[in-house]
Amino acid sequence: VSYSLRNVPDGVRAVFTVDGDSGEIRTTGPLDFEEKSKYSFRLEARDGGGLTGHCEVQIEVTDEND
Repeated sequence: VSYSLRNVPDGVRAVFTVDGDSGEIRTTGPLDFEEKSKYSFRLEARDGGGLTGHCEVQIEVTDEND
């Protein structure tokens, strides 16, 4: 199974990456609550036979420094 971000805004691609083998989602740098507090995007899983599955990922950023 391989994992990827599909049909997501460029802003999401600039902040998050997904490991194609494990599906683990990581940030590419720090997140700023004041800039954006919620992210929502779709993750796609594809097997070797061409079948795909999708899930909706929702990430909420909490404000830690106030």
